[in-house]
Amino acid sequence: MESVFFQGDYMANHFSKPAQIAVAVTATLSAWAQAQEVRELEVTHATAQTENSYKVDESANRKYPQPLLDTAKTITTISQPLMRDRNVDSLRDALRNVSGISMAAGEGGTPSGDSMSIRGFSARTDIFINGIRDISGYSRDMFNIESVEVAKGPGSAVSGRGSTGGSISLQLKTAKLDDFVEASARVGTESDYRTTVDANKTLGDNSALRVNLLADDGDVAGRDHVENQTFAGAISFATGLNTNSRFSVNADLQKQDNVPDYGIPWVPATGDIVDELADYAGEAPPVDFDNFYGNLYRDFEEIDAKSLTASYEYDLSDSTMLRANARIGSVARKGIVTAPRFYKIAESTDVRMSDEKTRDTKDSLAAVQFDLIGEYQLGATTHNLVTGVEWASEDFKRWNYVALVADNLNDDPGLNDLYNPDPYMEFTGEYGRDGTSIKAESTNKAVYIFDSVTFTEQWEATVGLRYDDFSVDYQNSYTDPSSIVSSKDSMLSWNLGLVFKPAANGSVYFGAGNSLNPSAEGLTVSSNYNTLEPEETTSYEIGTKWSLMDDALSLNAAIFRTNKDKVRTRDIDGNYEIGGEHQVEGLELSAAGQINKNWLVTASYTYQDSEVLKEGGYASSAITVGNELPRTPKNSWSLWTKYELSDQLAAGFGAQYMGKVYNSSNPESRRVADDYLLFDLMVSYQFDDKLSLQLNGENLTDEDYIDQVGGGHFIPGEGRSFTLSARYAF
Repeated sequence: MESVFFQGDYMANHFSKPAQIAVAVTATLSAWAQAQEVRELEVTHATAQTENSYKVDESANRKYPQPLLDTAKTITTISQPLMRDRNVDSLRDALRNVSGISMAAGEGGTPSGDSMSIRGFSARTDIFINGIRDISGYSRDMFNIESVEVAKGPGSAVSGRGSTGGSISLQLKTAKLDDFVEASARVGTESDYRTTVDANKTLGDNSALRVNLLADDGDVAGRDHVENQTFAGAISFATGLNTNSRFSVNADLQKQDNVPDYGIPWVPATGDIVDELADYAGEAPPVDFDNFYGNLYRDFEEIDAKSLTASYEYDLSDSTMLRANARIGSVARKGIVTAPRFYKIAESTDVRMSDEKTRDTKDSLAAVQFDLIGEYQLGATTHNLVTGVEWASEDFKRWNYVALVADNLNDDPGLNDLYNPDPYMEFTGEYGRDGTSIKAESTNKAVYIFDSVTFTEQWEATVGLRYDDFSVDYQNSYTDPSSIVSSKDSMLSWNLGLVFKPAANGSVYFGAGNSLNPSAEGLTVSSNYNTLEPEETTSYEIGTKWSLMDDALSLNAAIFRTNKDKVRTRDIDGNYEIGGEHQVEGLELSAAGQINKNWLVTASYTYQDSEVLKEGGYASSAITVGNELPRTPKNSWSLWTKYELSDQLAAGFGAQYMGKVYNSSNPESRRVADDYLLFDLMVSYQFDDKLSLQLNGENLTDEDYIDQVGGGHFIPGEGRSFTLSARYAF
């Protein structure tokens, strides 16, 4: 035990002062938990957890074969009971339960949707569904999602390209051997309603069918005129359940019809600014955060997402399983959104309507994975082995969606009042395809192997390797279809972990890994940098995990350092090169589970100390050295607790804090989003085993805050709202 903490102290001496403090916290938690373990050692694997617990013991990702307690990585799972209690509709709602994640607004060619940073680095393309990358930029509804898993730290060995700060994995609801029908209806203060049906039917001894349906329509709290409408359905069929040959298939369809929102314009940080806004340079202007600067006659968003996912598992023996996983899907997205920008801010506060962003795209995916998964005894050691291959084709097409009839809001130009914007300004233009398009076609082939070795009851180790061959052909000109920019990268990723178990219910671990970000990671690439080697990140993590309260409560603590020491930058001539270095180091604390049979809790805290250590020679980037990374708050935390007052009545309370963030590392032009603190509540009543009612209140103090940070604009977070849900089980 002393040797483990000696290693921790040695590592801490190479970290900054905050990280050294974190080592002390980690050691203290470990020592305290060991003291508790004296009373826990004799507990069997029976657990006090209930089906409503927030504690999850195992990863849904088979590349993490060991229990989470013995996995050398920070992994947080947002379970179905937690999502239900917190009234979660979207992936963004779910991620409010995980500290250290901040949201980004759509900007230019990057669409709005589920775009976020994890541990200081973009994770926009690091979202997975049933283990397969889901690349499209859109807002994902949780109606057909069983759980959300966030794995922090570089993970290219597990996930492939990207995953610099972490990745997010969604698990679909699948058919099971049970008969149930649950219907829910919800109404809210924002003229909103949401109706769902979840029905499962057994078909014989080993087969089942499950159907999920959704209708959702309503305004966005705290945002004038912004509304979202979703209709969706999913069907899952499974056969061979509880046999050695299991097959399942899931088909889902989501259609969205939204009023898109690019929020409020930032006041520029530098330059001549009209006197009444001069005091707000680099900040939000002094306006009502409800203000909407779009045009309801021009702005729209239509999304059509569909996919088919199939999985087959065959037990070759008691110790070996063959698994095939495949997914095809597409997301079509069409829309126009007004990006609010000031017009001659040196002279006036007017907001121009002439910066409209059009999008008419289709992302398509086909992927298949084959895994051989086994547990083998080799001498005195046990090996949990995962070997596999993966092939994926990801295609992107964008049609040129332009004004076929001149847009009068561009010609005037249309000017809107900063303080009292008019969403009904006359619009006489007409948009459509002009017959031209751009496209990207990519292929990725990968092979990987992971071996988790148990040496003794106290010592375990994990090693993982993955080799990717990733190529992209990008037609980057609307007018010249022969203009193709090609990129090809061969990437070797790795991770390793060492776990020491001072007790059966606790672990102390060291983990390390890398990630690789190729030039064409998002399927677009420029001839200026298509030949550059991938960006590379390496991360180290030391932590401890403990399972207490008769295995009902998990406590985790970790310190980490992430170095992106091969960053794509621009030199003094404006050419791209690999020459920058970014660093984030910090502390993670979390708890999840039951304090007693009536009291549930989930909480997390993240401290991040980020810095640009080195940048290219380009004038506007060299001055970023020494500054924080964009969208990387120093402090953030989340808390949700629920207490069951009786068999029928329960109450929950939540809080979320986000420290201030910048939209850029450039001190001369960056804008700042202030910190904020939000409060939520829940009260539920179970009338009988069939009917329940639940009241949720969100942002109880009606806090004005910046949720999504962009370059020229920001999107405010949702205002105060209340909803009442009824659920009935047949």
